[in-house]
Amino acid sequence: MGTSSKSLDPLTITHTLTACKNLHEFDQRLSHELKEVLPCDLVGFYLYSQSTQTFAPISAPLTDPNCPGYMIGQLPADGTMKETAVRQGRAILTHSLADSPWTEAVALKTAPFTTASVIVAPLIEPASATDQPARTVAVMTVVAPGQSGAFTDNDRQLLEQLGIQLGPVLQNILASEERDALMAINRQVVVGTMTIEQLMPVVRDVLHGIVQQDMTGLVRFVQSPQGPWFDILFQDSVEVDLAQLRQFPFEQMAPAEMLATGKPLLTTGHNHTHFPERTYIESVGILSCILCPLIVRGASYGFLAIGSKRRNAFSERDVAFTEQIGFHLSQAITNFTAYEEIRVLKEQLEQENVYLRDEITASVDFKALVGESAALQKTLKLIEQVAPTDSTVLITGETGTGKELVAQAIHRLSPRKEKPLITLNCAALPPTLIESELFGHEKGAFTNAAARKIGRFELADGGTIFLDEVGDLPLDLQAKFLRVIEAQELQRVGGTQTIRVNVRVLAATNVDVEQAVRKGQFRSDLFYRLNVFPVRVPPLRERRDDIPPLTRHFVKKYSERHRRPITRVAQGTLKALASYDWPGNVRELEHVIERAVIVSREPVLVIDELGRPDENTTKAAAPRTLADAERLHILETLHQTNGVLAGKHGAAARLGMKRSTLQHRMKKLGIRRGSIHSK
Repeated sequence: MGTSSKSLDPLTITHTLTACKNLHEFDQRLSHELKEVLPCDLVGFYLYSQSTQTFAPISAPLTDPNCPGYMIGQLPADGTMKETAVRQGRAILTHSLADSPWTEAVALKTAPFTTASVIVAPLIEPASATDQPARTVAVMTVVAPGQSGAFTDNDRQLLEQLGIQLGPVLQNILASEERDALMAINRQVVVGTMTIEQLMPVVRDVLHGIVQQDMTGLVRFVQSPQGPWFDILFQDSVEVDLAQLRQFPFEQMAPAEMLATGKPLLTTGHNHTHFPERTYIESVGILSCILCPLIVRGASYGFLAIGSKRRNAFSERDVAFTEQIGFHLSQAITNFTAYEEIRVLKEQLEQENVYLRDEITASVDFKALVGESAALQKTLKLIEQVAPTDSTVLITGETGTGKELVAQAIHRLSPRKEKPLITLNCAALPPTLIESELFGHEKGAFTNAAARKIGRFELADGGTIFLDEVGDLPLDLQAKFLRVIEAQELQRVGGTQTIRVNVRVLAATNVDVEQAVRKGQFRSDLFYRLNVFPVRVPPLRERRDDIPPLTRHFVKKYSERHRRPITRVAQGTLKALASYDWPGNVRELEHVIERAVIVSREPVLVIDELGRPDENTTKAAAPRTLADAERLHILETLHQTNGVLAGKHGAAARLGMKRSTLQHRMKKLGIRRGSIHSK
C-alpha cells in the first residue's frame, strides 16, 4: 500500500476551500490540496444531477479531449464507481481499476496506462431542518495512473469525511456565483431597450461564465401552414439548419416535449435517445443540450438553447441557473417587445396623421352623392345593403362619377366606421412603388428605404382599404394582393415577419375588368374575389334629373368658399346643363360650376358657354372613348390654369386629385405640358 508525506486533514482543506469565489477556483484548489496529501496525479470533479442520475465533468482532465480522463467523463453513469458511491452514500476505493468490474475499466483500453488506483467520494449536502433529505451535490475522484494499491482505506475514509464537509461549502459557492451572474444580467436587461441582437451576446457571455458550453441559441415558436414550428432568432458557433429539421415531426421532437411540460429539458447524449432529431443535432457536433422555456406575457414564446460538444456536459445546477437566466431573458423580451409595440404604434400614428392630412387636402365632399334619379337610387340601395357586411365590393363606373364617394358611404355606414378608411390610387404611383405603398417595407429593403414604412394595409387594420383604379394594378403584384385579401396577412417588402391584419377591401375601376381578364391583363381569380358584390355608379348622362340639385349644391358650396353673393341659377343655364352629355361626369360638372362662380359678379349664375373650347381654339372632335374624354377634360383644365398643376387654383385641385395623380394620368394619356398652350 502507498503512503503519503502529509496527512489528509479534512478540516484544513475545508477551511481553505471556503475562501473560493467560484466553481472553477474550487475545482483547482481542491485538485491542488489533494495532490499535496495523496499520491495521485489526477483529480477529477463532477456535478451530480439527481433527476437524470448523470455526472457532469468540471475538471480539465475530464473535459479536455487530449487528457486521458476525457473518455471516463464521457461514459454513461450506469455501472460506474461514481454511480455506486452516490447510491451507497460513501466513498469507494479500488486498488486496480483494470481488474475491477466498474465501467471505467473500459476506458483504460485507450488510456496511456494499463491500470490505476482510484477513490471516488460524494460531496453531500446534509438533511435540512425543513425535512429535506441529504443529497449528493458532486463527486470527486482521485486517481493514481499506472499504480496498484496507491491508496489506503484510511485515505478513503478521510475523503468520505471531506466530502460531507465540502457539500455545504460547494452549495454556498455555487449560490454566490449564480447570484453575481444574475445581477450582471439583470443590470443589462432592466433598461428594456436592448434588441435581441444586442442582448443575446450578453446572455451568452454570462452563461459561459457559469456553464461550460459551445453553443447558445434563442428560438421562437411560430405557426406555419404545416402546424407549430420555430424560428432561430440567434445562434452562435454552431449553425443549425431548420430545413434539415423539417424532416422530423414537431410533435415528436424535444421542443414539443419542453412545450408540453413547460419545464426545462436536459439531454446528456445518453438519455432521451427517442428524439428523432438527435441524429442531426449530433451530426453538427452538439452532444448535450439544455432547452429552457421562455414565457412572455403568460404565453410560450420560445426557448433558450445551450449546447455542448461533450456528453454529460450539463448538470441540474446548470439547468436551474439557465432557468433563472431564462426568466430574466423572458422579462427582457417582454420589455423590448412592449417598447417595439409602442414605437410601431407611434410610427403608425404618425403615418396615419400624414396620410389623413393628405386625404383632407384632396378630400371629396361626401354630400355630393346626392340626387333623386332612379339610377342613383338603385346605387344607393346597393350601398345600404352591402355596407353593414364585411363583403368585398367592386365599384365600377366612368371617371368622375363619384366612385370614391360610394366607398366613403359604404365605410361610414359599416361597423368599421370608427376605424380608418385608407385609400390608394393604383394609377397614381409607378408600378415599382405600389407594393411598398400597399404592404410597407423594412429599412434597407431597397436603395432609398432609409427607414421602416408602414403600408396602407397595416394602416387600415380594423378598418377599410379602398383601392381606386384597381384595374391598373401590375399583373405581377395581383397574386400577392390576392393572397393578402384571402389570408389577411402580409410581409413587408424586405421583411420576414408575417403580419396579420383585419381589413375590409373596397375596389374601384373605370375599365372593363372582364375584358381585361379575357386579354390576360387581369387575373381572373382576383376579379372574382373582388367582384363579390358589384356596385355600378351611373354616369351623369343617365341621371339627368340629378343635375339641377347637384348644380345648386355646388353653387352653394363654392359661393361660400369664394365669397360670391350668388343666390340662384338662371333657368336657361339649368336647362343647358341638363342637356349636356358631361363626359367628365359629376367631377366635370363641379369644376364647371366652380369656374362659373369664380368669374360671376351677379347674384344669378349664368353660364354662357358650356362644353365649348376657348374662342381662339378649334373645337375638338367628340371623344370616342373614356380615355379620349378624360384626355380632353384634363387638357381643357390645364389650359384654363395656364398649365399650373399645383396650388389652390391649379389643375390638380380643380380636377379633385393630387398633383402626383394628375402627373401620372397625364403621362398615361400622353399629355405633355409643353403642348398645353398650343391646344
